[in-house]
Amino acid sequence: MLNTKIIRHLKLSLCTCLISYIQFVIGCSLVFSSILLAKLKEPTSHIKINIEEESWIASVPILICPIGLLVIGVLADKIGRRKALQIAYIPLITSWLVLAYANSLKSIIIGRIILGISLGSGLSCTYLYLGEVCPTEYRQLSFSVATIFVGVGMMSEFIFAMFFHWQTVSMILFVISVIGCGSLFLLPETPMWLRKQGRIREAEAAKKWLCEDRTAAATVVAANTIAAADDVVDVTRTGWRLVTEPIVWKPMLLTFTFFVCQQGSGFYVLLFYSVDMLKDSHVQWDGFTVTVFLSVARVVGSLVFSMLHHVRRKTLTVVSGCGMALSLVVIVSYIHMYRDVTDPPYGILQIFAFIMYMFFALLAMLPLPWIICGEIFPMSIKGTISGIIQVFAYEIMFIVIKIYPFLVLNYGIEYVFTAFAAFSLASAFFGAFVMPETKGKSLNEILRSFESRKKSMKNNLP
Repeated sequence: MLNTKIIRHLKLSLCTCLISYIQFVIGCSLVFSSILLAKLKEPTSHIKINIEEESWIASVPILICPIGLLVIGVLADKIGRRKALQIAYIPLITSWLVLAYANSLKSIIIGRIILGISLGSGLSCTYLYLGEVCPTEYRQLSFSVATIFVGVGMMSEFIFAMFFHWQTVSMILFVISVIGCGSLFLLPETPMWLRKQGRIREAEAAKKWLCEDRTAAATVVAANTIAAADDVVDVTRTGWRLVTEPIVWKPMLLTFTFFVCQQGSGFYVLLFYSVDMLKDSHVQWDGFTVTVFLSVARVVGSLVFSMLHHVRRKTLTVVSGCGMALSLVVIVSYIHMYRDVTDPPYGILQIFAFIMYMFFALLAMLPLPWIICGEIFPMSIKGTISGIIQVFAYEIMFIVIKIYPFLVLNYGIEYVFTAFAAFSLASAFFGAFVMPETKGKSLNEILRSFESRKKSMKNNLP
């Protein structure tokens, strides 16, 4: 029995690491534009860019993300979570190969466009797979590991940039992506998805591989839980009529709101424009040096998030939003106080505020909106609805990233950061008063909380 438990934990760890591997590459991808733009602006660069071209290089992957999200979201429901994730690797591999040999602005844009197809789809498939394979008590811990992989990827990207040309870095990431795609052949499809497709024998084989079939009773309970979760949805409704069900439109509205708060907080702007943002804020230290510290803060924040897997998610959201808002207030106050000072004192205070902003973002505002998308929707439409919601999130992200240089140019960095602080504070209020608690709850329990009162009373009748 003890050996079975150890083997189960080892296999769950293997699943978590191999499925989260793509998050490492995505982490590198998220900050690649910051490094690329800084290098292209150097006098020695043979590719020259203006502010309009700069904004397109940074934002165009996000504009393309919805295509990958919609396609992979549907494929995740049709062919399975693992195969869909492997397909998500294909444009990722292609994009790094194009960037490795890019010699013009046009080829860079093409590489960035192809890259965008994989950014969102890889993220959604990761959380879908882990949410269905990991037991409830380990679910948030596994999600935290995926978040850590993103942070390690960001930090590795900046380290790569310190020693290699950006095209060499692209080739390194090409090789890493190929390895990640091939490694997924070692894993089974999720038993939950296989059972939903009526492939009971394969589902049992996958459960056996994961060492889930410890007792017959456990198997029956798991099957009944999934069946109950699907019964919550009126199966006679199809297509857009299904959206009128409270267990669909309510979580959709909540996740939409959460993503608006996330994108408005400015975290992704810092990722895509980190070097430029530090320069706009008049940080005295070298931009690349500070970004390494920010990457370390991101990894530390991810580790802390993983250790706080027992804490309620509403609590984490409140702490995260308040911490980000306070950090931004310190940054804005510092910029305002020393606006006309050539060599402002206490520069370490401003850098510390940026580091704390990054740290607090990792406690909830970065990971939770994406995580919740894989938790609160009915099994039969989870992949498709998650894809639709994340399309919305990426379109907002595109707009924010695209207009950031123009907002700073026309209104100044102080007003932009003040808006970020306001959204961060709004996120804290959302976490305290609106956000549903999913910590430690099964899919069936989560769906029941969204039911209409009349239907809930009917379901509770003996």
